[in-house]
Formats: sequence, structure tokens, C-alpha cells
Amino acid sequence: MNQVRAVGFLAVMLFATITNAQQSTIPSYDTARDTYFWQIFYVFGGETAYCGVEFGPQMSLSITGQGLTVEHAYPAQWMAESFGCDDRNTCPFPEYGFAEADLHNLWPVLSSINSSRRDVPYGTVEPDERRFEIFCPDYERASAPDARVEPRDDMKGDLARSVLYMVYAYGLPLHGLDELLIDWHRSDPPDETERWRNYVIERLQGNRNPLIDGMLLW
Repeated sequence: MNQVRAVGFLAVMLFATITNAQQSTIPSYDTARDTYFWQIFYVFGGETAYCGVEFGPQMSLSITGQGLTVEHAYPAQWMAESFGCDDRNTCPFPEYGFAEADLHNLWPVLSSINSSRRDVPYGTVEPDERRFEIFCPDYERASAPDARVEPRDDMKGDLARSVLYMVYAYGLPLHGLDELLIDWHRSDPPDETERWRNYVIERLQGNRNPLIDGMLLW
């Protein structure tokens, strides 16, 4: 996608933010994680974002030595900095709390993958750098100074739509990832699982991700 189209896309998203698209039901990340995410959203289990590892009720896993945690596709530290805070854990603004708790941006992941990704931006990793060959062979992470993470192909669109939604809903910066994420969004369109996820999140927090519904496009 060329730069003009990417800029136009983001301009439409910024305008749409005026409609107050963000969620205002779940006030904090702790509430999202402890009350909504594991207890309701994934109460029957699911599949981890980066590795495609299935897990059962009560966060049960078949992989020894691994746990489950919740990942922000748009990093929480980036959000905190956008709200003028130095630390995501002490950011006092209620608006930040709603953004950090937004279920559209939260994904189940293996703990080791979450520790590896942290707030590293998405990108293309060349040559391949696969750090968890045994249980997550399609997760790639480049090292500093050009650190970046490349998800498996069939999750690139899902994660891109999560990040682009956060820009649309909360007016957050994209840190130069606009063309990459829009390309991922277009090359990996929503499937039935992602549409189901959008529906459930709407039931839980009252809003949808319009990129999954095919809006904000031309």
C-alpha cells in the first residue's frame, strides 16, 4: 500500500474517533483480566495468539513449563506514554484505564512469548529468527537495536486490526507502523473466529471493532 493511501486511511480513522468509539464499561486492566477475560471470554478455553496452542477451561495447558497470560497487541506502555505517563502501572487517568482494559486489544498468549514480545513493535523479521522452535515455531523476534516481532501469518491481520482499532478508538500513535499494519489487515481478512470474538466483546463491553466489520475501508 502506498503512503498516500495509508495517510488517507488514518485520517478517516482519526475523524471516526470523534464518535467516541472507545469502550467505557471495564475501568481497568486488572478488572478486564480477572473478571472478564478468563472468567467469561475464555471460560471454555481457546487458542493462543502467537503459537496457536490450544488451552482448556481454567487456563489448562498441555505444554509443560508454560503458563498463560494476557497480551496487549498495542503495548500498554505505549498507551501510558501517549497519556503522558512514564509507567503503565501508575498512570492515573481514567481514560488510560479504559484503553488498557479494552478487550479488543487483549489476547491469550504463552507467558514466555509475552515476556519476549514486551513492547517490541511488529515488523518483518529477515532473516528468520525463531526463538521457540519446539512449541511456537512461527513466532519470530529480531534483536536490538532493530527489535521487532513477526507473528504467524494467519494472525497478522487479527493483531493488526487490534492495533489499528486502538488508534481509531483512542487516538493513539502508530509509531510508523501504519503501512505495515494496513497491509497485514488487507492480506489476512477476518475469519469466523475473529467475527465471533468481535460479537462476544460487543456483548461484554458494548462496542465492536469496525475493521472486523469491513468499515473504514474504500
